[in-house]
Amino acid sequence: MRLDFVGVDPDNPADQCPAVFVDSETGDFYMQGETVTDPDVLAWINSDSRILDSESVVRLPARMAAIIMEAASGGYERGRRRFPAGGHPRPDEDVRSGREGTGVR
Repeated sequence: MRLDFVGVDPDNPADQCPAVFVDSETGDFYMQGETVTDPDVLAWINSDSRILDSESVVRLPARMAAIIMEAASGGYERGRRRFPAGGHPRPDEDVRSGREGTGVR
């Protein structure tokens, strides 16, 4: 699997961020954000589109609209990383650096 990093919340404090990724093979979107637990919001969404047990609702702030549009239009840089290989602030969590150059995706 290879996901292209598109962008993070521009008001990202201390690496606690919503982010957008695109699967480079399928074009599917992956959204990282705050899990919605408000029962009123979930009931509202469920009234138009049933939320299955295998699904969750994620909130992304409106200020990320340009990043979401960049992902949807395909205008993002393929292979972009937020942190360059070997430059992750938490190296033990950087699974990509160990895979790059090995042919493992």
